[in-house]
Amino acid sequence: MGEAPDSRVGSMFGPYHLKRLLGRGGMGEVYEAENTVKEWPCAVKLMTAEFSKDPVFRERMKREARTAGRLQEPHVVPIHDYGEIDGQMYLEMRLIEGTDLDTLLKRFGPLTPPRAVAIISQVASALDAAHAAGVMHRDVKPPNVLVTRDDFAYLVDFGIASATTDEKLTQLGTAVGTWKYMAPERFSNDEVTYRADIYALACVLYECLTGSPPYRADSASTLVTAHLMDPVPQASAVRSGIPKGLDAVIARGMAKRPEDRYASAGDFARAAHDALSDPDQDHAADILRRSQEATLPGTAFAPQPPTLAAATPPPAPQYPEPAGSGPLPPASPTGQPAWAPASGPIPAAGQPAPVPQYYQGGGWGHATGHAATTARRPGTLESARIAPAQPVADRGRRCRTGGRSRRCRHRGLVGD
Repeated sequence: MGEAPDSRVGSMFGPYHLKRLLGRGGMGEVYEAENTVKEWPCAVKLMTAEFSKDPVFRERMKREARTAGRLQEPHVVPIHDYGEIDGQMYLEMRLIEGTDLDTLLKRFGPLTPPRAVAIISQVASALDAAHAAGVMHRDVKPPNVLVTRDDFAYLVDFGIASATTDEKLTQLGTAVGTWKYMAPERFSNDEVTYRADIYALACVLYECLTGSPPYRADSASTLVTAHLMDPVPQASAVRSGIPKGLDAVIARGMAKRPEDRYASAGDFARAAHDALSDPDQDHAADILRRSQEATLPGTAFAPQPPTLAAATPPPAPQYPEPAGSGPLPPASPTGQPAWAPASGPIPAAGQPAPVPQYYQGGGWGHATGHAATTARRPGTLESARIAPAQPVADRGRRCRTGGRSRRCRHRGLVGD
């Protein structure tokens, strides 16, 4: 398939050689690119001229860069740099080799319960890190979950993430995000806390299991009413082979009142894991182990597959104002290099590992060829390929041994 007529493929954007269009949406485009100064592959997200001039969206893009840059969590895509070139805002991100969860479900149908729980558990890890840092994602949905060929999952697009002590980027009562996954309090003037992300994650688990979101409607008003009033549907009634215990987990995750939901995304994921049968628990743990072994090279694992360990629910997170939340500095003056970023690199940014060869076939079915590498639904803005993450500090997990659990060690990663 050829590139779109107005694509910038083959051109230079500052130091970036734009090699391939990965996604296009209302706010801009994402390209596979090469940073010719640092000599590494990357994905570059370009805002349209209209949004680049809008102070609200300039702040939103800057927030996305700062949020992802400071989380340092394995399942958050690292952002290397951000700024402005010739009046156009951009983000430089790690290049991901994978597919978004929305495309995955549309192409191959619902996931098995253990695979669904394994993927959701990784998203929950990213959310717990964000919530601990005082950040709500606010747009958890399948298009914002990228899955590699080895089922390593990333939560992307923190562009509308917020801290509750911020001056709001949107007017009170204005819905931001995707309505099919939005908690009831998002449609009112009630306080919105991090538990709205847990509600959205429960909606995503339901869709992973059944292939459809929990509520479908022909009109926005009907959809809003469903989130506010309708009982939570049972996934086991839609598709055979889904444990009924998962119905209860999803129902609590999607409770109408935030205080009735799980205390953390991790608690929700652990409950989902516990609702699986014993063989499926082992299968889910094996998927998690395999994905980390493949994505974190050189990592040592215990021979038993890890299970999700119980944890004390964290205290309600505080939401500090992100540092430096004022307007972006102006573009470089005339006479300066056109590509000089208006900001410095994201803290802890560094050179990513080389992009691996695309996996032919495997867990996604018999997808082959270049197009399968970048299968993201039109209208999304995240990159669709990635170089493997780099290993860092150890993290404790539980390993199954003869029906009991014991502490074992594995390695996480941070953004490079």
